[in-house]
Amino acid sequence: MLSKFGKALTVTVLSLVVSTTVNAADKKVAFVPQLIGIPYFNAMQAGGNRAAKDLGVDFIYSGPVDTNPVDQLQIVQNLIDQGVDAISVSVLDASSIAPVVEAAKAKGIKLFTSDSDAPDSGRAVYVAQATDEGLGNTIVDELVKRVGEDATIGIVSGEATASNLNAWIGFMQKEAAGKYPKLKLLAPQYAGGTAERAAQIAGDLMAANPDIKAIIAVASSTCPGVAQAIETAKKIGSVIGTGYCSPNTARSYLKSGAFGFTVLWDPEQLGYLTVWAGKQLIDGKPFEAENKVPGLENPVSYDAAKGILLLGPPAVFTAENVDKFNF
Repeated sequence: MLSKFGKALTVTVLSLVVSTTVNAADKKVAFVPQLIGIPYFNAMQAGGNRAAKDLGVDFIYSGPVDTNPVDQLQIVQNLIDQGVDAISVSVLDASSIAPVVEAAKAKGIKLFTSDSDAPDSGRAVYVAQATDEGLGNTIVDELVKRVGEDATIGIVSGEATASNLNAWIGFMQKEAAGKYPKLKLLAPQYAGGTAERAAQIAGDLMAANPDIKAIIAVASSTCPGVAQAIETAKKIGSVIGTGYCSPNTARSYLKSGAFGFTVLWDPEQLGYLTVWAGKQLIDGKPFEAENKVPGLENPVSYDAAKGILLLGPPAVFTAENVDKFNF
């Protein structure tokens, strides 16, 4: 127990980033990502910084250096102990977060989820980038346009416990079964948070399935590995890579042809919405069915029955439009 505690504490100290400096009297909103140091969560941090300046709150960004649910929960607990007013989490393990939600409630702290949900945890709200169903359906529909309705498709995900990634995979499978019955989605393979492991898995999938036509990288951290494996195997043109990858991560692979397209949303805007939602919770202001959020161009919908704030529909990035985006 001591060694685990020591490791978690060290990660917390090394990864803590106070993103804005404001008066001590200002309210504090924290975001705990699944992993620090990757473009996707860097963009969420930038959006949180922008919102903090606009809304007059103190934004704290702190997360684990690898995708370890134990380390993530320890960071959340440390923020609760510090008395941070609102804490948002991109959940790594939905089955284990309920106790920290209760610990937050006991101290009057608003704990909510963003980017990855734990719907049964008692969280205050979920700030969603797009619906899980929309994300799963979009990537399958776009692939079918390119590889046909009877192709074999591999799936390389991140952590096996990540609720958002598993939800997207579930809707991919549902869309394929209901709309494209001849489509063959192979069983998901899990690479954790490393591109190197994703590359190895993608290479093994191509070797074991000579008829494979596409590989989906479900986690942003697995996108480079899948693309590099397709390039290394000289499969550009015969195997299409895709995934939930930011334009900056996927740009060179879209242009090389290793990726045919990627599906995502703007994480900078998601970071902004996360901090705005935290301030609303702190101030005791209810979410409306449609919310005009200063700093965001489009209205944000709220599903009161599910407790979900929805940023908007997913976007599709291609070699033709990727240079219009910078995140």
